[in-house]
Amino acid sequence: MADQPTVAAWPRPPTLAARACRPPGRAAEPRYTRAVTSNVGQSYPYSSETEADRATTIERLTSERDGLAAKLAAETTPVDPGDRWWVYKCPTAGCPGFLHVAGFAHDLHAVYVVCDGTCGKTFLR
Repeated sequence: MADQPTVAAWPRPPTLAARACRPPGRAAEPRYTRAVTSNVGQSYPYSSETEADRATTIERLTSERDGLAAKLAAETTPVDPGDRWWVYKCPTAGCPGFLHVAGFAHDLHAVYVVCDGTCGKTFLR
């Protein structure tokens, strides 16, 4: 028995400093038990795409959807060609689509994105 290393019990009990942060008599709550709000989830990108993929997708969407080209021309300025662009998951309930960068919004500090899914909506990021 003396030759075996001692193994610390896990999880270790909270340190004195950690116990002092809790109100007396209240047990520690497990971390990350509450759901994240949808606003937080929408702020993070889903993936990224190359400039060529982004331009091809926007070109396809403007040709497929009536009035989208006019809306983009009226509400956005073109983006500068970049290496990669963020792609976001569409926040519309039940829509499986992704949001692709279509331009910069006029008079706002925001990226204008278009959904390639069933809802076909536009959003500001």
